[in-house]
Amino acid sequence: MFLKNILFEDKYLIVFNKPCGIAVHGGSGISYGVIETFRTMRPELKFLELVHRIDKETSGILLLAKKRSILKKMHENFYLKKIKKEYLALLQGHWSKKNKVITLPLFIGSNINQKKKVYVHKDGKPCKTHFLVKKYFYDTTLVSIIPVTGRTHQIRVHASQFGHPVLFDQKYGKKKTKTNYVIKKNNRLLLHAYKISFPHPKDDKKFSIIAPLDEKFENCLKFFSKK
Repeated sequence: MFLKNILFEDKYLIVFNKPCGIAVHGGSGISYGVIETFRTMRPELKFLELVHRIDKETSGILLLAKKRSILKKMHENFYLKKIKKEYLALLQGHWSKKNKVITLPLFIGSNINQKKKVYVHKDGKPCKTHFLVKKYFYDTTLVSIIPVTGRTHQIRVHASQFGHPVLFDQKYGKKKTKTNYVIKKNNRLLLHAYKISFPHPKDDKKFSIIAPLDEKFENCLKFFSKK
């Protein structure tokens, strides 16, 4: 699975299409994540590190650096906003086309079970997310999302705050919905890191890579397009 999900690789970078349900690194009861698996698979690489992270429940593009200098350069490019990420999400209900830019500040706290949860709060860190409606289905909306900042759970919280959480979001979603969303074989979080554009850290050549949707996400789109 890991090898077939590699979208691009050279001497400096690996671009990986991470499946939903796999953590990017071990911890909190998880022995192995993407980075540990790649290090086991590729023992000849003296250096291999995650450039960034995405949620366990989110699928899509993940970057790994093969050299410390490349990791440093990529982090610098993220800071300078030279790296652009685009997500695809299926949201509950009909997202308003007027809500193009969301700037609600986010604060990391804990819920009643002492598990980490992100909230909109005036004392939170500044955030900015662009939403673009791609298609309306019956009581769902396919949107393109570009996060300008990279806060924890930023997309999921900004979507949920307007009453249109990402479909199958167990942490920020609705308990009950008007539509029967129970597709037992496909109830993965419908959020996918779809595209990334960046200057190559070695020669600044412009790269743009797309991660195809997996079968479960595609099946959900087909399901809701027929309702």
